[in-house]
Amino acid sequence: MEPTLRGGRDYALLAPVTAYQGEGIYLVDVGGCLDLFRVSNTFDGEGGLLLSQEKRGGAHRLSREQFQALVVGIVVADIRTRDERFLRRRK
Repeated sequence: MEPTLRGGRDYALLAPVTAYQGEGIYLVDVGGCLDLFRVSNTFDGEGGLLLSQEKRGGAHRLSREQFQALVVGIVVADIRTRDERFLRRRK
């Protein structure tokens, strides 16, 4: 989920959702793999635009019904680690 969240160092608090709740970052089940997507519009006309938050990611366009079938949660807060030295176990 990099660069939005760096694996093993950053954390997200998610609320479970089953439908579009407005623009934000959503956790979506894409083919059995959970991934974060920034949802950038309101599913009018051509459908919602999902932008992958991965470095290698891309964009997807889904209808509201397709999105509702795949959405798992929405990010409500995130914690970005600034100094990992203080997270390591001290001897």
